Amino acid sequence: MLIPLIQLVRQPLSRLPELIIYSPRKMLLDSLLEALFRFNWRCFVMGEPRCIVEVDGQIVMPEDINESDVDNTLYMAADTFNVTITNDDLKSDWFRKKQQVKVYYGYVDNPAKWYLSDLTHVHTGMIDGVQPKWGRQNGKIVEIIGRDYSAPMIDTQNSYAFTNWVSSDIANYFAEKYNLKPIITPTSTPVTSDVYQSKQEWEALQTCAAREGFVCYVTKDLELYFGPRQESDDNIVDTLSVIGLGLSTDDMSFDDSGVGVYNKVTVLHYYKKQLIQGSAQNDQLISSMGGQIVEKVMTDSKATTPAIANQLAANFLHEYSRQAITCTFNNLPGNPLYIAEKKIQVVDAGRFSSPYYIEEAKHTYGKQSGYTVSISGTNIRPDDADQYKQDLYNKDKYDVTSGSYVPKGTI
Repeated sequence: MLIPLIQLVRQPLSRLPELIIYSPRKMLLDSLLEALFRFNWRCFVMGEPRCIVEVDGQIVMPEDINESDVDNTLYMAADTFNVTITNDDLKSDWFRKKQQVKVYYGYVDNPAKWYLSDLTHVHTGMIDGVQPKWGRQNGKIVEIIGRDYSAPMIDTQNSYAFTNWVSSDIANYFAEKYNLKPIITPTSTPVTSDVYQSKQEWEALQTCAAREGFVCYVTKDLELYFGPRQESDDNIVDTLSVIGLGLSTDDMSFDDSGVGVYNKVTVLHYYKKQLIQGSAQNDQLISSMGGQIVEKVMTDSKATTPAIANQLAANFLHEYSRQAITCTFNNLPGNPLYIAEKKIQVVDAGRFSSPYYIEEAKHTYGKQSGYTVSISGTNIRPDDADQYKQDLYNKDKYDVTSGSYVPKGTI
């Protein structure tokens, strides 16, 4: 039976010649080496996986971390973390809701001597819940879970009337309120009351972003970004080959679906208190879809005249009338560069070989499993108009009394 490449790359380097020699099908060495290089040669050279969790400036001893998960997504859900820690010394007495948590992942060359600077800062959030547990199988453990710094805005109903305010002023208001560094692109058109009335603060902010054709999110460095997508988002952060993946597992899959295909696009923009709009449609695609019009309505601040709106609609139609292909990769070797909206290049997959935008990246570290990441992606840029992060947690579930005791040194 052919040994899947994914099994080879998870073996110690010292066993590689043995596995190649005794593979029953004797895979050609040159093909194997090419596949190894294209899949991720770093699997052999990047060292031992490590994780550090910092809580309110205190480092949790790495050997006390049983598991650490970070779910990174720009859409529909706040970035979240879930960390399981040994609790023999009752760390659960110190952990409190609203404490700041930073999570770092990476690899070290020398497991006996390594530093925080060897790892990559992946997530910053606040504790939503503390769950100590006692049991025969797992012993004494405590789980801490939480979300990124969009959480307070998700939880808070907006009560401020932003009369005659422009979107960027509203973004600056929330950045100052929550002590976030503003990375905000100035805007010029006052918003209407429906943008902020009867909405959570985060929903109001996302509505402002959508009307300007912007994106909005809180970074791990506690920055509130409100502006157009950055050019760096189109940089390809890694190349993945399907060779060795999916041979005996479900590590990789694709889905070519007609869902999410639009045959008409309308662009709107409220400019100088007037609605500017333009449209474009693909008549041939409408005919092939049985005459049904599937329209995508979007906003773009560049649409200051009907002619510009029509041109923008035609440009967007070219992208959104393509068939959307999605992909899923499970249990890849961990890579801190895999974050939402970054691009990966898939090769050796036939017509499914393409750049894909990461929609969600789930980073997982465990004492036994090491550092892995599972990602889902799409060949069409994710929809910026559907960027409302929802609250994943039941607010009534956690009720841990707050405290102010902060121990010194490492916990």
